[in-house]
Amino acid sequence: MTGAPIHTKVNNSLLYTDIIDNGLDRQNIATLNKRFMAVNDDRLERMRGALSDRHQLFMDALPLLFHCNHPMMPGYISHQTPARISHYKPSKRDVLVGKMLAKSFTIQYDPSSEDDIFGLYIMGSVGTIAQSERSDLDIWVCHRPGLKGKLKAELERKCEKISAWAMQMRLEVHFFLMDHEAAKEKKFSKLNEESSGSAQQQLLLDEFYRSAIYIAGRTPIWWYVPAQDEHTFHQYTNTLLYQRFIPNDSVLDFGGMAEIPPGEFLGAGVWQLYKAIESPYKSMLKLLLLEAYVADYPDIEPLSLTFKQLIYAGETSINALDSYVMVYHRIEEYLLERDQHERLELARRCFYFKVNKALSHKAQRASKSWQRLLMEKLTETWGWTPELIQFLDGRSQWKAADVTAEHQKLVKELNHSYQLLLAFANRTGKKNRRISTDELIVLGRKLQAAFERRPGKIDWVNPGISKDLSESVLRIHRVSAKNAAENIWTAFSHEAGGAIADSGKLVKSANTPIELILWCHINGIITRDTRVELEDESVLSALEIRRLLNEFNEWLPLPLDAPAHANFQRSASPEAVLFLINAGQAPEPELHSQGYQRMSDRSDALSYGGFEENLVASVDVAVKNTWGEVTIRRFENANALLDAVGDYLQLTLPGTHQRPPQVRVSCIGNAHASTITNRVQDWLGEITRCFFTGRGAQYKRFIFQMADSYHCLQYANMKPQITSFRTEALLIHHLEKEQPHYSQLVIDSHALRGHPLRIIALNARPNAINVFFRKFDIGVEIYVIDERGSVLHTLFRGRRKYNPLKPLYLLLRAVLYRQAQVNQDLSGDFGIFPIHYFEILKNGQGQYITQSRKIVPDNHELAKIEVKASAHYGPDREICYDYYCDQQEFSHHSFNSQLEIVVSQYILSRRAHTEHYPVYITDLDLSQVSDSISPNGDLQVVHYLRIKHRLEAALNRAIGILLDA
Repeated sequence: MTGAPIHTKVNNSLLYTDIIDNGLDRQNIATLNKRFMAVNDDRLERMRGALSDRHQLFMDALPLLFHCNHPMMPGYISHQTPARISHYKPSKRDVLVGKMLAKSFTIQYDPSSEDDIFGLYIMGSVGTIAQSERSDLDIWVCHRPGLKGKLKAELERKCEKISAWAMQMRLEVHFFLMDHEAAKEKKFSKLNEESSGSAQQQLLLDEFYRSAIYIAGRTPIWWYVPAQDEHTFHQYTNTLLYQRFIPNDSVLDFGGMAEIPPGEFLGAGVWQLYKAIESPYKSMLKLLLLEAYVADYPDIEPLSLTFKQLIYAGETSINALDSYVMVYHRIEEYLLERDQHERLELARRCFYFKVNKALSHKAQRASKSWQRLLMEKLTETWGWTPELIQFLDGRSQWKAADVTAEHQKLVKELNHSYQLLLAFANRTGKKNRRISTDELIVLGRKLQAAFERRPGKIDWVNPGISKDLSESVLRIHRVSAKNAAENIWTAFSHEAGGAIADSGKLVKSANTPIELILWCHINGIITRDTRVELEDESVLSALEIRRLLNEFNEWLPLPLDAPAHANFQRSASPEAVLFLINAGQAPEPELHSQGYQRMSDRSDALSYGGFEENLVASVDVAVKNTWGEVTIRRFENANALLDAVGDYLQLTLPGTHQRPPQVRVSCIGNAHASTITNRVQDWLGEITRCFFTGRGAQYKRFIFQMADSYHCLQYANMKPQITSFRTEALLIHHLEKEQPHYSQLVIDSHALRGHPLRIIALNARPNAINVFFRKFDIGVEIYVIDERGSVLHTLFRGRRKYNPLKPLYLLLRAVLYRQAQVNQDLSGDFGIFPIHYFEILKNGQGQYITQSRKIVPDNHELAKIEVKASAHYGPDREICYDYYCDQQEFSHHSFNSQLEIVVSQYILSRRAHTEHYPVYITDLDLSQVSDSISPNGDLQVVHYLRIKHRLEAALNRAIGILLDA
């Protein structure tokens, strides 16, 4: 019949009735079924031929395990677990297999039970030239559509238990539950370690159709749709079923292969890059196939359609229909068309390594395997020499130089393919992308962890390329770099007993010997049996190298476990940190080389001996994060430890639920090793407790002493900052600085031991004004800790009777009352913000202690003269002050430069006695000029106290009193 196809609509579905007149009948369908099943049987035979007897037992039992729920069979969950495979009838041999697994096994039929398992299929490399003894089995368990809740959960658990049983036989099996109706709607499982999720749904179906081995159940309806009719797949299959060419319960419909959406290629490319982390050769082939597909867009002919066309054409050669051979030929055709012979050569190597048949080795059997024969034929057409094949067959024994070169080629090609796919995705539009944003983020993170290169990151160069990179002898040399201030450290491999003059093979270069040794450790180049020789033993002795390797083994034992998939759903966070102290650089090298030791009772390694020396000369900080990345950074100079702790604290943010990981500290140098290790370990512990425990921890200030200087560690804009001071006085002046939040003072256990600031920090109470004072014969020393932790220190001269504590109370109370009008945090309980007074004393052992005091003026003192200062702007916006004494106003406008003299004389005239004692301000109003004092106009008590002391000093100078000592 000629002309347009006739379409009939039945149950809202179009029927493609023209196919009946094009020769389709039940006999043709039966013929196609026989052809596909013949290919399937050949593949199944090839697969079984590569399996051991125990693994063949698993294959024999597989259909039975999903057909029955027997308590003694592997994978049993309950009698209600979904079971019964469509059209599967266990044979006598199947029953015998069941009895081998469980003596009590019998087949029990329940006519009322429906089939829950629609089909079992194995896909991937099994049954192909690429199958090996280590090939895993990816099995699709196609269940009844809509299976949910407890039933689906039980089926998943059953699959897990069967996988565990297979693993006991050293057979790796992965099950994937498939709902063919959901698959047809492109609803695949979420991304995990074994499933590509939404990344490549149609491409996955393409691989399934050309590689799947049918085990039991229903066959794919796709078999019976000619390749030229894929564009009308839905109508065609409806016709087949409606016209009863095929019984509805005998087939599974996963959908057609008319086209591959362009949006899948980026997701598939990223997924293959992820798989390349562990299997680069296999992934390289799949990426090249994606390239070939993209090159033909939009007229892509998937290999599954090529496979189907060959079967329809009567092709019977199982080698020609081998899915991996078909992949190679498509890649070869693509690269030859573009004259990319170098890339083709790499593709051939990838294919050869994936097949893994060492042609240079003598065949183990009397007759060669079909895989070996086919591989020999292919390599002959490639023009490979026996020498090249022998070199490639020795891959498992390649050492670092060859493995690194191979890894670099692979990474270069992987990146090249990915860039092509990314350009294609950008060209076809982001809206077409099939991979979800969340999955793209997860895969991107995995790729970053595996392939990103940055200074200090230890790259892993052996993703299954060689079995053993260990060296018997490794010599490390220091090379002066041209036009560079720093040296380059290089490692060369040598044969045991080789000549020292022999330069050996270059293994790796790095900026520091510690980074070089860590790289060699992680990549398995240095083991316990490796003899490591350093050209210059003044840098690292043999003993220190051994200590270093022991530390690496303790901190990061090999082999490293692969990070969990869930780790990549979050940003990377540090998991383990190692501080290596004085590795390759000791303090005081000249003195130690001469045998001098500085004796003193000061045992603090950070401020050691009579000269208060910091014994930490260098720090190497190694970090392993939750994505499996390992980095190392070296700090060396007088500030090495300061820089290292700043780097460490940036790993996590204070004020969050996450604390920095526990730090392992080790001093590699010989001098004072245990003293340095213990001190730095304790010091880091104190810092961590300071900033990662308690309320407002991120705002605290940590005070410590290092060498002959004092340091204040504090976070600013969420970054740790260390400010250094040569004297205690400069440190205390720094602590006066205003704070945006309450900032508690925490003092290191070894710092300021003879200073009252230590006891002050321990006793200062939050949500209060704390006044600490210490009396002397000639005056009083006062420390005021304001509401945000700022410390104002003053020392007053004068007789005790007229000390400034009570006037200070009056001012603080007046300021708090005024500030509470704009800052509710200063209202306190019952509207009263507390002011605590503590006297600093010494106990019998000469240690500072504090005692609480009550400093509240009585009524007689409150009736004395009060002095108030009020700030305002002058004509040129300069800040001026007016004074009020007994309601008498003294304005700056009226008295100008004579203001302080006039005010002081007036106060003296109002005193009842002729005693000459200081003038104190009891109230201060800064409300009109707050924006000039603080950038955001947010005043705290320390602002008032600074100005109070400055104004009091001017008033007292006017009457000849020196207020401050």
